[in-house]
Amino acid sequence: MTPRVLFALSLTALLLVPALLLDPAPAAGEDELPPLGAAPAPEGPAHPVQQAPLRKMHVLKLSLRKAVQMGVRGNLSLLESSYNTPIAWQGRVAADASFDRLLTAGFTVAHNETPSTNMFLGSGVTVDNNINAQVGLTRRLRTGGSISLLYRADRVSTNNPFATVNPGYTGSLSGEISYPLLRGAGDTALADIRRAQNNVAAARATHRGEVEAVLLQIAEAYWELVYADANLAARRKAEEVARELLDDATARMDAEVGTPLDVAEAQAGVERRVSEVLGAENLRETLEDRLLSLIVPFGPSVRHAIRIEPTDSTSAAPDTLPKRSEEQRYVKLALQGRPELQASKAAIAVLGIDTLVARDAIKPQLDVIGRVGTDGLDAGLGGSIEDVITGRAASAAVGLEFSMFIGRRAARAQWLTAAWRRRQALLKYRELQNQIVVQVRAALRDLSTARGQLTAGRAEVAAADEGLQGERLKLDQGKSTPFRVLQKEDDRTAARTRAARASADLSIAEARLARAVGTMAASMGVDASHWKPCPDCR
Repeated sequence: MTPRVLFALSLTALLLVPALLLDPAPAAGEDELPPLGAAPAPEGPAHPVQQAPLRKMHVLKLSLRKAVQMGVRGNLSLLESSYNTPIAWQGRVAADASFDRLLTAGFTVAHNETPSTNMFLGSGVTVDNNINAQVGLTRRLRTGGSISLLYRADRVSTNNPFATVNPGYTGSLSGEISYPLLRGAGDTALADIRRAQNNVAAARATHRGEVEAVLLQIAEAYWELVYADANLAARRKAEEVARELLDDATARMDAEVGTPLDVAEAQAGVERRVSEVLGAENLRETLEDRLLSLIVPFGPSVRHAIRIEPTDSTSAAPDTLPKRSEEQRYVKLALQGRPELQASKAAIAVLGIDTLVARDAIKPQLDVIGRVGTDGLDAGLGGSIEDVITGRAASAAVGLEFSMFIGRRAARAQWLTAAWRRRQALLKYRELQNQIVVQVRAALRDLSTARGQLTAGRAEVAAADEGLQGERLKLDQGKSTPFRVLQKEDDRTAARTRAARASADLSIAEARLARAVGTMAASMGVDASHWKPCPDCR
């Protein structure tokens, strides 16, 4: 080994060893990227105890349409889902970019020493110094195959006395085209692009489905809150009646026309209804939090308490709502418009492309290849380039290349696997259709049931009001007791609660029918297909 080689190895070791040994480890969290659109982190550690206390109560009067609009802007699930379409689109861009031109370039300096025992050179050493530079351009063809162009320039100096040009410049320009005749022929090269296009369609449909699902959650939470308000109002009214009876029973006993038993019954009635009011208030706050989490997500940015007051009492008149006799029409609309079916169709299309590509892979590989080139040699670089341009030494070749796995077992197995997966997807698609029909039928049944229950509930409330008034009149005449009046009040409270429940169920059933048909966004005035995706996507 010569001193120059030892020096080169020592220099390389001095450069590499510090890089390997002193490479600093990344700081904690340094390799974690912040979420897109995230605000800069505040300085200093955050602690729940240090957060600002809640401010005064903020009353938010809210209609269902306004709640939906707030949910579309602020629902975290929708914001997360909005990234799926631009992500899928970037996959489409990446698939198309595989047909971009590829530029390659290289530069090499080489020193070669070769022992020689040639009778003319004796037992010395042949020394060659080579400087090489090359640049190439390659591109895949959309119809299969590829085309490439390569230019190479070399400067060679040697101590070989037989070299005719020393130092000498050599250059070469060559072009090659390869085109498949069997496997990969035609538009099979576009398989990745078509997969990506279907993935974009699936992402859009999936996002539409997510919009529909979130809108249904908002509608259900809204109508449940409406029911909770009606239930709380009924419980408070019952407490008010119970306190009136207690005051009346106390006054009667003071006037020595009542009994301590009447006062005790009235007092027990008050305490029971106070407990029911507390339970109703807790239920209302729970349902209010559920709606708030869908439209105004909780977090450190929320500095005040919000109380929602629904302004809608019912969705529509019961007589104007769909009927079970319209089942066929709604089933047809659902099978045409449900975004889940559209996403499933796109997935089936992707599996169909996989099947075609796998079937194409069974074919043998037979490519026609053509090459053409020109070379130059001169004592100067300019002369070498001139020789290349003028084609002083030209060459060309054309031929066929064939390859095939004997038996082709792997290709056949992949083809069968792809075909069977596509059949699975078709069966899943049919099962999804079946589930959608079941959902439409169930929604129509629930709508019909809630319509009848609401009619009966309203009649029950009217009858309970009359019963309570009659019993209070008997009490005034001394023909009844506070206990019986409280029983009638319980009947009226239960009737009001059932009527409110039926009204909420009717509105929820209407929303579920719209979700089952796939028109939830349209019925709420939300254009899901043109809704702007993630705020920082461009």
